[in-house]
Amino acid sequence: MSKCVICEQKRGKRFCPLKNAMICSQCCGLLQVEGNCPKDCPFLLESKTFASEKQGERENQLGERFKRDFSADDEEAMQTVDSVATPLNDLFLAAAKDDGYLEDKDLVEALDDLIMDLQGGLGEIKSPEDVKLNRAGNLVPQMKDRLESLDADPPVADYLVVPSLEILRGLVSLSMNEENPKAYIDELTKEREKEQEEQPKEEEEVAQAGKPVSVDVSQVESGPEAAAAAAPPEEPTASDLFEEAAEEPEEK
Repeated sequence: MSKCVICEQKRGKRFCPLKNAMICSQCCGLLQVEGNCPKDCPFLLESKTFASEKQGERENQLGERFKRDFSADDEEAMQTVDSVATPLNDLFLAAAKDDGYLEDKDLVEALDDLIMDLQGGLGEIKSPEDVKLNRAGNLVPQMKDRLESLDADPPVADYLVVPSLEILRGLVSLSMNEENPKAYIDELTKEREKEQEEQPKEEEEVAQAGKPVSVDVSQVESGPEAAAAAAPPEEPTASDLFEEAAEEPEEK
């Protein structure tokens, strides 16, 4: 069997229509990530089917986990998850801004480490010697700081923190794909930009709602004639009615 025409090391077991030659499975996977494969390539179709099935399994597992850990109705459960996820998502955005190489897999690894830490009953942040010297390890102490300073209303019960973290981890994991290793981070960035665009409009609407009605003084007439015109008409008195009746000519 001939060697792979790309790496020239492993045996070529798959015919590649793009290269018109035999390549190994690893190089085949790398070509799929680049997105240049013909759409009708059987190996590409097989890979997409497998990825879709795996994602479906992860979604089902996430749904079952959600139902098992939250006895409240969906709205209350999502509020709990949101109370935990929001400060961590803010942290992820800040970290991604400082480190352009931060990827979704780093977030998943950091959430895994944090969940293991909390499940182990460690009440204090790990010492620097215990923290792995990588992007995920550097996030863990900061994540714990955010959780310890949670100011949610209503407060999040301690026993729901880990399940909420696992739901967040599942959401990040579902977003992961080979084509975009920062899919979840990019989605957070888009949501934040949308919020920033809508915020001035909301502030303007609130300001307009509480703004008093303004009057252009230059258009307001002054003087006794203007005052007389603006004054409401006076009700006729009994003597006025008597004088009007006296002035009317008698009918013949």
